[in-house]
Amino acid sequence: MRKLLVGIALATSSMALIGVDTAEARGAAICIAKKKNVAGNWYDAEYFTRHGGNSRTTGYDAEKAAREDVQDEYGRTLVPSCRNTGRKFMDGGHMIVIQGGRKKDYAGAHYNRWALGYGATRSEAIRDAKKELARRDWSWVESKHGYKIKEDTEF
Repeated sequence: MRKLLVGIALATSSMALIGVDTAEARGAAICIAKKKNVAGNWYDAEYFTRHGGNSRTTGYDAEKAAREDVQDEYGRTLVPSCRNTGRKFMDGGHMIVIQGGRKKDYAGAHYNRWALGYGATRSEAIRDAKKELARRDWSWVESKHGYKIKEDTEF
């Protein structure tokens, strides 16, 4: 579901726009809710993205809204992992959310990682997302684990 400041909770597949023209979008952000697996290691449970708004909306505004979405879903005690575009791309850009292909951690328990990448073009955003995924998951290797594009949006 998208909300004003166009937000998505990707646990659902509904993506209807409500009252915002994405051509006006300026900032983008992701916040990721993390949980512990059976081995006691952290994995990404769900992600929330926000992008859009008016010409004065920044990535910081989008992050604040995405952080609130996580806390509405998981409570105020969960501290999500977030990333935003800041004041970059105030004239718009491209954002990509990818999911790493590594499904088990070093202990053999469930594992998942998402990453947000952004750039002036789609190819820049993909490159940035892969760099961010490698930063968030030190064991991830593209040639070994691969990735899936989960969200691909102009903002």
